[in-house]
Amino acid sequence: MSIKALVRLKLNNENINLDEKIDFSFEITGLAVKHKIGTNFGGNISSAFSDLLKSLKKDEILFELTDDPMDINAENLLSGECEIDTSTIHVALVYESLSSRMTRIQSFFEELLKNKLIKDITLDIDALETNNEYNVFETINLTIGEFCSKMLELYKKENQITPTVRIHLKK
Repeated sequence: MSIKALVRLKLNNENINLDEKIDFSFEITGLAVKHKIGTNFGGNISSAFSDLLKSLKKDEILFELTDDPMDINAENLLSGECEIDTSTIHVALVYESLSSRMTRIQSFFEELLKNKLIKDITLDIDALETNNEYNVFETINLTIGEFCSKMLELYKKENQITPTVRIHLKK
């Protein structure tokens, strides 16, 4: 089964219009590319999230994290089937250590949270409320600086299986 990672941004502006959201999605995509992370927005996100898109509030933006711009899943980005170490040397993203990948994701979210438009971020890793297979998941509140260490702790706890979790990141 493929790994899905959904990000929900809660914005400080309830009156943001579609053009502003589109401009902001370009900024987010550029930031993700800088950290070698792919993104899908709007109608490009997985059909598993279509109900969430329909109920999206005006002050929210949804997008998926993916392995790269050519993939629709986050399998390589979030798979625990690798070493949990702190090495950053790798031949390709597939062989990158878990620690290095979590550090990239943390750096992406750190930069994203610097934007004054964002109030907070929620990251769901395989935590679909409407999916019966994953109807039980842990919800964790973190500061951005705790993300990498907490994720590594969760992978260790789950014997390197990708945790099903909802993470709230606050400024």
